[in-house]
Amino acid sequence: MAGYGQFCPVAKTAEILCERWAPLVLRELMCGSSHFSEIQRGVPLMSPTLLSKRLRQLVAAGVVTRTEQGRGSSYALTAAGWELYPIIEAMGVWGQRWARSHYGPDELDPALLMWDIRRMLQPSGLPSRTVVEFRFREAPAGHSRFWLVVDGSEEPPIDLCLIDPGHRVDLWVTCDVRTLTEVWMGDRALRAAVADGSISIEGARALERGFTDWFGAHPVLGRVAPADL
Repeated sequence: MAGYGQFCPVAKTAEILCERWAPLVLRELMCGSSHFSEIQRGVPLMSPTLLSKRLRQLVAAGVVTRTEQGRGSSYALTAAGWELYPIIEAMGVWGQRWARSHYGPDELDPALLMWDIRRMLQPSGLPSRTVVEFRFREAPAGHSRFWLVVDGSEEPPIDLCLIDPGHRVDLWVTCDVRTLTEVWMGDRALRAAVADGSISIEGARALERGFTDWFGAHPVLGRVAPADL
C-alpha cells in the first residue's frame, strides 16, 4: 500500500495497520501463535504468500521480530507490537458492539471456531487430562470432529486435534456450528442451548454436570452487548 504522504501519526499508524489482513495477523500473535503454521490456522483464507509478505512488512516496521529455529522461524511481537494490543482489542469490542456478525454461511467455519476456543478457553477444575470430542452436525467432511485435550501440566494447556489423538474420550459434545458459535460469541446462553437440546452432552457424569461451569463465552468479546440501534 502506498504511503499517505503525511507526517500525521494517524496516517503513519494506518500505513501499518490498514494493510489487508495485518490486524488479523497481529491478533494471532497476540493470542499466542508464534509459528507460521499457527498463524495461518487463524487466517485460513489468507494465502501463504500474502502471509509471508505481511510478516515481512511487520518485521520491517519494527512491530514483529523473526527468529530462526532450525528449519523454521518463530515470530513474536516487539514492545511496539504489544503497544498495539489495546487498539486490536478495541477493534474487536467495537465490532462486536456495532458490527456484530449475523453468522452467514460464509462466516461459519468449525475449524476456525475450534481454534479460537482452543486459544481463549479458560477451563478450571478439570482432571489432569480431560479429552472432549466435539461433533458438528451437517459439517463438511474432515471438519465434523475435533478433540480438545485439556492438561494443565502441558504447554500449551489446551491442544486441538483434527484427528483422533488416541486418548480415552471423557466427554462428547454434539451440536451444529451456528449454535456453538452463537454461544461462544455471547449471543446465546450455553445453559439454554443445553436445556433445549441444541447442544447435546454425554460422558462422565461429573463432567456433564460441570460442562456449563467451565465452558462458556469468549472471555472478552462474549461479554460485549450489541448496540441498541
